[in-house]
Amino acid sequence: MKNHSGIPTICIVGRPNVGKSSLFNCLLKEKRAVVVEQSGTTRDRVEAVIHLNRFSAKIVDTGGYVSKDKDELSLQIKDQIYRAMEEASIILMVTDTAAGISASDEEIALLLRKFSKPVILAANKTDNDMLENDSLEFYQLGFGKPEQISCLHRKGIRSIRKRILESIEDLMKEAPVPGVAAEQESRYLKIAVVGRPNVGKSSFVNNLLARDRVIVSAIPGTTRDSIDTYFSYEGDEYILIDTAGIRHKRKIKAAVDVYSVMRSRESIKRADVVILLLDAPDGVTKDDIDILRFVEDNGKACLVLVNKWDLAEKADDVSVESYEKHLVYAFSHLAKFPISFISSKTGKNVLASLQMAKVLDANLDLKVSTPFLNRIFEKKDPSAVPIPRSRKRPNFLYMVQSSSRPMEFKYFVNDPASVLPAHLSFIENNLRDNLPLKGIPVKVLIRKSRKAER
Repeated sequence: MKNHSGIPTICIVGRPNVGKSSLFNCLLKEKRAVVVEQSGTTRDRVEAVIHLNRFSAKIVDTGGYVSKDKDELSLQIKDQIYRAMEEASIILMVTDTAAGISASDEEIALLLRKFSKPVILAANKTDNDMLENDSLEFYQLGFGKPEQISCLHRKGIRSIRKRILESIEDLMKEAPVPGVAAEQESRYLKIAVVGRPNVGKSSFVNNLLARDRVIVSAIPGTTRDSIDTYFSYEGDEYILIDTAGIRHKRKIKAAVDVYSVMRSRESIKRADVVILLLDAPDGVTKDDIDILRFVEDNGKACLVLVNKWDLAEKADDVSVESYEKHLVYAFSHLAKFPISFISSKTGKNVLASLQMAKVLDANLDLKVSTPFLNRIFEKKDPSAVPIPRSRKRPNFLYMVQSSSRPMEFKYFVNDPASVLPAHLSFIENNLRDNLPLKGIPVKVLIRKSRKAER
């Protein structure tokens, strides 16, 4: 397994609350990183790919660098910043014009000089002409003229993009630095890792990538953003999206947590496959059920992983079979999804989940011919489903597949109003019995047949 290294990397660094995430979003032209007026919102690295003319580049947003903080979480954030700098082709240092040069700015500048990499200095919050003169003091950091920008007013963003492009072109002249045409970019399998806070999502990602890519902490809610990691394994390209923990609305108190949950839901929508992590000692909870329903409503393939299986096995001496029965008994809907038992701590079955996700992704492209579909229902006619005597029995005529991604079928009948939920359940179960649809949400639409009208 290797990192996605086919394109240059631009790393955004700076002290907290200077506007790194705002600049990240401006360059990306969408709101990917969480931005609120609160210091230290970004803790992990957040990655995305931007396109600059004929080049693609990976842009990385990092946590705020604070020299004086020595607690465990702050040290982990610093470690992530160092690693991002090491992997970067170009470094984009962001400062705050309104606040002026700080001790942290000077320390970051000193650190950057040790890396000997191209540095673009961005003086953010240069919102007016008066502040333009103030921004000139950043010359003393030693990286040339600062780019005067205002993320709030989208000022100077085009100039920053131009500087990045020029830096990439300069690197290309020196050596065959990664530079890939945007139109030739590979298709990645996008996998979103979701779950309640503290079920082990970041540990799972770290184990899968075999390195400390994201911060792991016992503090619930450590991951604030949805973090994209590009990597390849056995010739296949992936984007792994580590998301913030999703919890019920009643448990959300801080504004930053509201945005984090929103980002996690957006990540589900843009993923191809979703991996839902459950906590083995806790079993399935109402929050887990809500997440699974959201995944299903958005037509996404889903793999359910029961994490911390080593703890449950040791404490209860329970078998995989009996535990799976317990889960399905607690929430019968889980029977529709593949369930695997893993341990992010020991690595048990972690890598195997990647292959399972790949199979699910392939099944999303399933194309079923109309004759085959109708043969499925020749022996099991939905019209035979028991219904109340007072109800009119519908006549099911024929079925077609109307789409994949999401998987959708249309059943044409003589009278759609007479079709009951029992009929729909029967149809879906029959489809699942005959097609590889485990883990794939299935939508069955009932339509009135024109033949019936004639």
